[in-house]
Amino acid sequence: MRSLVIFFGLLMCSNVAKAETGNSSKQIQSNASPQLQTLSDIYPWYQWKKVGEATLEWGIWDIYNSELKTPTGRYKGTEDDLALIINYLRNIDKDALLDATEEQWQDLGFSSQQITPWIKTLSTIWPDVKKEDRLTFVLRNGEGQFYQQGKPLGKVLSPSLSQSFIAIWLSPKTSYPELRQQLIGK
Repeated sequence: MRSLVIFFGLLMCSNVAKAETGNSSKQIQSNASPQLQTLSDIYPWYQWKKVGEATLEWGIWDIYNSELKTPTGRYKGTEDDLALIINYLRNIDKDALLDATEEQWQDLGFSSQQITPWIKTLSTIWPDVKKEDRLTFVLRNGEGQFYQQGKPLGKVLSPSLSQSFIAIWLSPKTSYPELRQQLIGK
């Protein structure tokens, strides 16, 4: 009986060591040592705290509801980790989304040399959206990733594309300053 208890004890220690090794490799993959881990590294974006929310209206139509989340629930700037969640209230095809995005970037002062490759990249990622679809843009460690209904869309985006995309909503020069103020909790 004693040897059985020792065996199970060794088995448990072995499993704990494997679990700790598994966690260590995850920390290495996220490029964060245990001492430097942030809330963003520890908690998935969908567990982050809400900063603010807003609804985009166009004339008499509501287009989408949006919500901004950060690990702390406070907005400090676009250099920090954040998630922009957009719940669509109407059907919008991919080309209309791309056209609207391009127009917003032009209004923000980006050049056509910058915009053209960004639009090309987004055209390979974005779907047509239907009423009640949820698209989320997560900015973590300077790089962005899109999700639809919580599942990743496409590849991780470059820092320049990530910053330009989030600028549409969060830049002080946005076309929708009231929406920005609501999102950042002002």
